[in-house]
Amino acid sequence: MQIEHLGRISPADEVLRQLTLLIENASLATGSLLPPERELAIKLGVSRVVVREAAKKLEQRGLVSIRHGIGVVVTNNPALPVQHTLERLLPSDKERLRQCAQARLLIEPELAATAATRATPSGVKKLKAACVAMAANADLTRAAELDIIFHDTIADLAGNKVLAVMLKSVAELGRLSREVTLKRFGVERANGYHARIVAAVTAGDPAAARKAMKTHLEAALGDLS
Repeated sequence: MQIEHLGRISPADEVLRQLTLLIENASLATGSLLPPERELAIKLGVSRVVVREAAKKLEQRGLVSIRHGIGVVVTNNPALPVQHTLERLLPSDKERLRQCAQARLLIEPELAATAATRATPSGVKKLKAACVAMAANADLTRAAELDIIFHDTIADLAGNKVLAVMLKSVAELGRLSREVTLKRFGVERANGYHARIVAAVTAGDPAAARKAMKTHLEAALGDLS
């Protein structure tokens, strides 16, 4: 792990910058621990207070989780702060899920349409793989995770990072509702919706992709009623 010794420039922000780069470049892998505070302070040439301040800023950005008695764990989940905010603003699980489903209905059809116009062969291959993986999985918890991956992949293909992070925040909050829906209606129904979305994106047909996603999410919203 390469860490630069700091000079006289904004120590806390520079520590933040270096550690952010290491996390985003996977030099510090998700699930791993940051080096101990004292070790980082020595390597960076700053005080432990500065390292502590930088760690708190990393946590606010969803990049790490500070766990007392364990250390600072790399999470690399920029959507996490938004999730926490939504949980605070909407403490009712039912209302939060309903509003999240409404938000997805407003956002995802356009993401699907955009993905249909921008998808590359490698992107389409990745989307098909996500669809096939979900269809082949009988475990509901894993199927819900694969469902999230499928929708995240469409957001990635659309190429809008702002909307992708927003969608990821909403998707994680709806993980439990996905499991309940899959148990109630079966994975096959979701697979059918996904297959139509994949076909439209593969064909480069934005109108069909928009319609397929809208139909899918209207059904999901109805399931919460």
